[in-house]
Amino acid sequence: MRVFRFLSALGAMTLLFASAISQEKSEPDPDRMQAILVGVLNRVNHQNDQWFEIGDYPRCIQSLRMLHEIYPTDYDVASSLGWLLESTDQDAEALAVYVRFRLENPADPEAPFPEANYYFMKRAYALVPPLLEPVIHMALKPHPNTFRRLAHAYERLGLLADSKRVWEQLIKLTPEDEAAKANLQRVLRKIKGELDPPKR
Repeated sequence: MRVFRFLSALGAMTLLFASAISQEKSEPDPDRMQAILVGVLNRVNHQNDQWFEIGDYPRCIQSLRMLHEIYPTDYDVASSLGWLLESTDQDAEALAVYVRFRLENPADPEAPFPEANYYFMKRAYALVPPLLEPVIHMALKPHPNTFRRLAHAYERLGLLADSKRVWEQLIKLTPEDEAAKANLQRVLRKIKGELDPPKR
């Protein structure tokens, strides 16, 4: 019954959207279309929250798959879908979502992070720099977490000079980041031989 109500509401909103387009003799009102789309998205997200709370992850995943097709540039949709797939031991499908999101959004500095983070958590550290190094040099800088993940990956690989460089770049962008400063100091001590070399 709940699924029926959800699909009925979604279908009604879709028909309303189509009606808004067909009733216009000229171009449809973009504000009206956007309002309808926002209403659809809010309803879907609300239903997803309800399904998640009761542990109905397959329905959440199916709904997120649909949203991912509609909003292929939406980071939250792609990352949520991938996270749920990982959480339900569907790693290959999760990775496919992350790779697709990166490939379909080459101008988005955030796009490589979900895939890179997946590799990092699997301890495949060598796969992280090729994904994240290019985006930290983009004019539109990625989230600080990209710098953090990249610097940690370099450190795990024993590439301490690169780790130092990335921490310094992050501190330049976020000078109040005390954790980044502490990480930089640790890397500097490793470079000086004051700490044990990183374990790979």
